[in-house]
Amino acid sequence: FAAALASARTGAKTILIKRYGSLGGLFTNGLVLIIIGTAEGVRDGGQRLVTRGICKEFMDRAKAMGENVYRIDPWHGPNEPTIDPEGAKVLMDQMVRAEKNLEVFFHCWGVDVIQDGSSVRGVIFESKQGRQAILAKRVVDATGDGDVSFQAGADFRQITHNIGFVYQLGNIGKATNAQRNAKAADGFPKIPNEPIPGAFWKNCLGPAANGLSVRDLTAAEFLHRENAWQLVEKMRSTPGYEDTYMMNSCSQIGVRASRLIKTDHLLDMSETDAHKTFDDAIGMSGDDTFTRGAFQIPYRSLLPSGIENLLVAGRSIGVNPNVIDRVRLIPVCMVTGQAVGTAAALSLEGGVSPRALDGGLLRRRLVSDGVFIA
Repeated sequence: FAAALASARTGAKTILIKRYGSLGGLFTNGLVLIIIGTAEGVRDGGQRLVTRGICKEFMDRAKAMGENVYRIDPWHGPNEPTIDPEGAKVLMDQMVRAEKNLEVFFHCWGVDVIQDGSSVRGVIFESKQGRQAILAKRVVDATGDGDVSFQAGADFRQITHNIGFVYQLGNIGKATNAQRNAKAADGFPKIPNEPIPGAFWKNCLGPAANGLSVRDLTAAEFLHRENAWQLVEKMRSTPGYEDTYMMNSCSQIGVRASRLIKTDHLLDMSETDAHKTFDDAIGMSGDDTFTRGAFQIPYRSLLPSGIENLLVAGRSIGVNPNVIDRVRLIPVCMVTGQAVGTAAALSLEGGVSPRALDGGLLRRRLVSDGVFIA
């Protein structure tokens, strides 16, 4: 979403290919509704928003849609809203459709690349229309699993992580305080946590598994769905929760990490904890705990090693496993997406490869577009 917007706004003719029928990935289809990791704590006890640019624009526009779309709850800071997934889908639709340089293809699955040596020249995708191809001067891999980079022959490190599952419950919060505190209700959601009145989104961690294995993914779907249903049945048999019901469950299973692409620089926790600055920084990751501080992300971590005309954004960027839980968060994916979309367009405009793009030029454009780089 952010990569396509940035590319189109920087002047490049852009096509966005999406596997599902809406934008947002695990944020919307996966029902991971909170935008967390946007800010860092400051000395006066407040917060400083660091994931700005398109991320901030999206949050501001969602807030303007009203309290049934945008909510700040007391457990999170003022920069970490919970956003209704249907409202988010509509807003993203509106934002991409406003760009004359941008076309979106839903219900398409990228299956291969068109390649000339080390240079990616396009992508091949499957849909109801069969197999088709798009020739492209620049390709951005925002699949999350690094699928396009893998198809192009990029080196990667595969890791396992907890595969989650999110679902929404309705009619939460009708129980009395006595009923909520009853032993039988221990572990039940007690108050709503969504913009929708009475709704609660529940994020299940799940067991660690291979997010690239269809067997592991299928087993996770079976396990999570059964457990969620059993919890709802237990709640409905408990006084005060009789009207609780399953509103919805995620249509996209919660793979947190799989392939980490080898890039020109692998960001490590020793660098993020030391708040290392980079000459080619393209933006910031916030701090979801407000205890470790924000950190810069270098452009080199978005360039798959040995592959030309390809950039990567999202949770498969070049990091060591000890950093994945910070860069896989929704706002950071928007930050890296905006950076690669902008870089793709600028490199085309300048007639250079993404790897040869002037880092100063990229930074100046990103800052002018509202990105924060400390």
